[in-house]
Amino acid sequence: MSPRHGPQESMSLFSETGERKYLNAAERKRFRNALPVITEPSERTFCETIYWTGCRPSEALELVILRVNVEEASLVFKTLKKHGGNKGRHFRIVPIPSEFARRLNTVHGILKAQMKRGANLMRRLWRFGRQKGWNLVRAVMSAAKIFGIRACARGLRHSFGVHAILASIPEIKLQTWMGHASLSTTAIYVNLIGAEDREIASRMWKLDGVC
Repeated sequence: MSPRHGPQESMSLFSETGERKYLNAAERKRFRNALPVITEPSERTFCETIYWTGCRPSEALELVILRVNVEEASLVFKTLKKHGGNKGRHFRIVPIPSEFARRLNTVHGILKAQMKRGANLMRRLWRFGRQKGWNLVRAVMSAAKIFGIRACARGLRHSFGVHAILASIPEIKLQTWMGHASLSTTAIYVNLIGAEDREIASRMWKLDGVC
């Protein structure tokens, strides 16, 4: 996205033609079910990390052994979007399901490496580049029959934000998890839920005896 674009335009959840940029609940479920299309477990966990945390692909690729807490089921990401003196120095903790934390340990040998200490602590979980990371996510999208502008890592990140708001995650907490510098950025998920509005509106309809 060109730096000339304003924050309102660059962070919109819809394209200029009105195409949705995020996965809805049904597509999110299909993405998760399609993950086995990535047969290499150490590559599949890359896609799963974005799915469960909403992190940027570049942030996932920066994840090292030291920043995986298996017992507390959380990941520490270096927030790469910070500017000025804080660029590359700001970290955030994001919780993950315990089952996924155990799988990261099994696949990447987290606890074993942490016990050895030394250089092992700064070993990256994934040693491939951004292009391969994007291709892995696209492969799962294709298997899940998700196409268009949302069939990418950014679409998966946006889906995390929408999913969190529908699950009543506090806005300030979501801001921290997603690494947004401003709460106004997080607000796009609060103010614009698109097709997911039906789930919220159904609460009104139930009062009218319809659904």
